[in-house]
Amino acid sequence: MTWLCCVYANALFAQDTSVLRKLQQADNLEEWLYARMDYAAEDPAHRLTFLMATQSAAWRFPRNNHERLAWLDLHTYQGYYQLYTGHIIPSIQAYEAAYRYYYDDPVPDTDVLEFVLMPLGNNYTRLGDYERAQFIHDKSLRIARERNDARAIAGACSNLAVAAQMLEQFDEAKRYAWSGLQSAPPGSSIAGLLHATLADVYHETKQQDSARYHVKKAISILSNARKEENTHYWLSSASQVAGNVAATDQRPQEALRAYRQALYVLDAGRKRERARLLVKAGNIYLQMKQPAVAVRQFEQALGLMLPGYKNSQLPDSSSLYGEFMLIDALEGKARALVEQGDKQQALQYLLLTFAVERKLRREFFSRSTRMLHQQQSRILAETAMELAYDLYNSTGNNQYAHTLLDISEMSKSQTLMEELWTNLQYSRLQSSDSLLARQRRLMQAMAYYEREAALAGQAAKSEAKEVAYELSLLQEKLKVKYPMLYQRSRQDVFSQLPEGTAVKSFFAGERYIFIIDLDRKGIHRVQRLDSGAVIQRQVKDFVSTYFRNGPQAMINVPSDYYQAAWRLYQQLWQRPVTGKRCLVVPDGWLGYLPFDALVTDSIYSPNIARWPYLLHHAPIGLAYSLETWLQQQQQPAPQQANLTGFFIAQGTAGRPPIPAVQKEYEAVSAAVGGQFFREKEASLANLRKAFASAAVLHLGTHAALQGKQDLPLLELADGQFFLFELYGLQFHPRLVVLSACRTGDGMLAEGEGIISLAREFAASGAGGIVAGLWNVHDAAAAGITGTFYRHLQHAESPLAALHDAKKDWLRSAHDNQLLKLPYYWASLTYAGHHHPVAIIVAKNNSKWMYWLEALLLSLLAGGLTWWYVFYRQRYADN
Repeated sequence: MTWLCCVYANALFAQDTSVLRKLQQADNLEEWLYARMDYAAEDPAHRLTFLMATQSAAWRFPRNNHERLAWLDLHTYQGYYQLYTGHIIPSIQAYEAAYRYYYDDPVPDTDVLEFVLMPLGNNYTRLGDYERAQFIHDKSLRIARERNDARAIAGACSNLAVAAQMLEQFDEAKRYAWSGLQSAPPGSSIAGLLHATLADVYHETKQQDSARYHVKKAISILSNARKEENTHYWLSSASQVAGNVAATDQRPQEALRAYRQALYVLDAGRKRERARLLVKAGNIYLQMKQPAVAVRQFEQALGLMLPGYKNSQLPDSSSLYGEFMLIDALEGKARALVEQGDKQQALQYLLLTFAVERKLRREFFSRSTRMLHQQQSRILAETAMELAYDLYNSTGNNQYAHTLLDISEMSKSQTLMEELWTNLQYSRLQSSDSLLARQRRLMQAMAYYEREAALAGQAAKSEAKEVAYELSLLQEKLKVKYPMLYQRSRQDVFSQLPEGTAVKSFFAGERYIFIIDLDRKGIHRVQRLDSGAVIQRQVKDFVSTYFRNGPQAMINVPSDYYQAAWRLYQQLWQRPVTGKRCLVVPDGWLGYLPFDALVTDSIYSPNIARWPYLLHHAPIGLAYSLETWLQQQQQPAPQQANLTGFFIAQGTAGRPPIPAVQKEYEAVSAAVGGQFFREKEASLANLRKAFASAAVLHLGTHAALQGKQDLPLLELADGQFFLFELYGLQFHPRLVVLSACRTGDGMLAEGEGIISLAREFAASGAGGIVAGLWNVHDAAAAGITGTFYRHLQHAESPLAALHDAKKDWLRSAHDNQLLKLPYYWASLTYAGHHHPVAIIVAKNNSKWMYWLEALLLSLLAGGLTWWYVFYRQRYADN
């Protein structure tokens, strides 16, 4: 491209800085832009600020294609040198600006593939935003194939292989790498890079022989290939892979030699890549039991990434930014400090990794990418929990108990929390901004494309990916204009807990399970249970045996269930509930456990009605995290909540009838006034209308999770409604009741919780959700649901109403006493706000309503009669 030619030497600026002014006076924008670019290229580390100020210093915008090309080159130049000096996020922003500038009005004679798409896609990979990386690299590959450019095809395949590897799609990564090798010219540097990529994938999949072969091939090719712009950089990457392979083979000295060689051939200006190699070396020294040497490696890495960083001093949190290498260096130093016996300082470094992670998450667009990184951060969270607990146990300092709670919260449902926060902020915006209107249109288009793909059982089409990427770029503009949408502040948990609410928060790790008991006065107890993975397997077996696989095991040997429930109570609860109500924040497999159904005494009785369920101690509600629970409390409450119900008893296409839905409808409509859609009236159109107005939404129909991605959906009379179709809709019901089977069940996403229909409604703006953890027994669900609504009229919250409805079920007489087993009544759970829901009472709710109306009418009639007689008498007297 034109900007690669140095039009003006550095001496120009040293001798006569008036040249820029002369070019401006001559209105020569093209040469003025290139002059600034050439000057910055001579010393990018010190002149980057000058380069980044170019757009604001320009006196006008481009008017012809030559000027437009120079303007585009400026964006790519800024992206290149931001990355060169180690600033990944500003680099991405510059390349995104280049992308928008080009595609808004394509500039002739521009190699958009080489200078915009490939570096932008690689930056997304470096950031960890793999879905956007795949989108850009797919686009690059299509363009390269259209041009029949073998080298560009090989490069795009290499990039796609790396993105697939990062997503742990290893077979896909190998396929792309081998495909690239078929296009790469033999002996070329791009062929060497592809061999290095293959070696890295084989190393990840523990195929060490293949990894050794390909990395040796890569280094040989790159050492002898014709020197190009990236040859040394790629040779450094290949040497790094060689070091990784040697480290896995337990050859630490060979690994260190490979990392040193990688540093030697790497340009000194590539700070990010040099930091990565120093972290790798530090990890090797830790394996060699040399923590002091390791500390020096990690500190050098931090010094490269944090200007002003001083060894042995904790970095200032204000200097941190979103960068994976920064997380790795901070974690590495923490582990080295643990080896040196300084656990307090080690914990501080680990806590800084969470601060970096929060900043990094703001840059990710897609939910799946954020959830992937949440899952990967769990290992760090467990290490930090263990350190904090050791310090709490050894010092007795309650500060570490609060640190334990903070870490536990930061490791849970962060994606859900971000969605709740953003939804709430959007609901408060009273703006007709064109950006927001465009965002809504793009969200609706996304929902349309995703729906079409889901119904066809196919992956998203290219049009959907284009819309998703356009939406991600629009989000960057919204971040600047409305920062409150994405920058949430953490809340004080204790002051906002209602009086009389006890909280039991769990952190379920591989090695330990941590249990934190607290209320608004503070943290009262912290426990650590050994064998975390074993306990989670016990919970999984318990839930599968007695609930998910049906009631038979519980019916056949109820005493076995009783003893298993007692053992879990002893492990996980131990003490009676101290408050008027209890909030449980589960984790891992504990999210599937019906805590209500545990028993609090070891003595078994054949009389099921007399079992000492934990249910009898206090109402027990669920929360995805304390932060999400507090967020749900902030939803505005209408004075009166109108109910909209959907009931399909006859079944839908491919689904069997649900006879008990008719009973459920009768029970609900007898208790609550509202609008009810039954059978054919329970249509997609009516459901979509209900989202805008329903304060209470009741859904009595089939629900399911569809496809490999477990997409939550509802079966309506005329089709399926996917929960992602709520994108862009104003949806803030006070309460959603999901009486269908397994609406609280779903795929377990580590660190994020159970991805269920209930969670999706919470993410979309529902204040509270009643949902079922397993296949709800039809008659029991109908009975409990109807009773729930009758209690809701006077209850302090939906949680209290559901709790009373369950107790009523246990107290009531049943023809079959087995219906009092927990399988039948414990499925429905509540998660959400702790406020009353003022529903409209059904007119035929009970006879006393008629008597009350008659009494009021009599009083009114009597009053009118008295008024008439009184004033007539006065008139006669006058």
